[in-house]
Amino acid sequence: MLRQDHHFRTPDGDFHFIDWGGSGPLCHFSHATGLCAGTYTPLAQRLNTQLRVLGMDDRGHGMTKAPANPHKLKNWDIFVEDLERFFEHLGEPVIAMGHSRGAAVSLLLAVKRPELIRALVLIDPTILPLSWMWWWYLAKKTGLARLVPIVATAARRRSVWPDRQAILSAYRGKTVFKPWQDGFLDAYIDDGTQRTEEGTVTLRCQPAWESKCFAACPHDIWRFVPRLQKPALVLYGAGSDTFLAPAANRFKAKVPHTVFHCFEGTGHFVPMERPDDSTAVIHNFLKNQKII
Repeated sequence: MLRQDHHFRTPDGDFHFIDWGGSGPLCHFSHATGLCAGTYTPLAQRLNTQLRVLGMDDRGHGMTKAPANPHKLKNWDIFVEDLERFFEHLGEPVIAMGHSRGAAVSLLLAVKRPELIRALVLIDPTILPLSWMWWWYLAKKTGLARLVPIVATAARRRSVWPDRQAILSAYRGKTVFKPWQDGFLDAYIDDGTQRTEEGTVTLRCQPAWESKCFAACPHDIWRFVPRLQKPALVLYGAGSDTFLAPAANRFKAKVPHTVFHCFEGTGHFVPMERPDDSTAVIHNFLKNQKII
């Protein structure tokens, strides 16, 4: 089945989502900050051999039109609420997958509304070590979070380019994208940019919004992790700069029923760097849970 694009209409605006088709239980993939659902098309095309895969563009990302005012974003609650509304719309419990912020938001929803979710697949979730949380809370309260490298770098990101080929050429040379397997960067540029009236190309996720999403990362997520009851799989990269060993160890201790898989020689972008291996681990986990 070819990809189908749809819009989910809410009082707060339209949310774009992709249906990659497939046969099997319904699952949803939540994307990382700054990316969009379409970025994960090469992964979805692997997963949908045994699953029906959907992916919604979060507000401020991709082709979703819901308001995204960086001055009003204080935490990630709005992303949890948006996902909650979408899952309610789907009308059946789903396998909630997510990468980075998408993983953290899926986890928070699983704790808030467990009846909406059959199982969780968290890929390098944005969950900082507990020892970092106090200074991160202070950074947010004082406004100093804007100086954290990932926040500051996103705010300075170039958003307007002559054309898509120019972005592709520039990004291919960046260290972060070099390990990405074929198809992912092209998919990001296809869905993550749009042509302007002037004939140039601009990022759909504007730098100010991306930066504020990073700055709004929750400092209290460890309050919720121990309350997770759903079957869960955590995939992460041994070289990740996001889901670090202290966080992984604490998660294992707090939620002992969770299955963990660490990919050696892999960074934060596990789905892009190890799509075949990720798919195999996910399918195997769901088989063991008798979901597929």
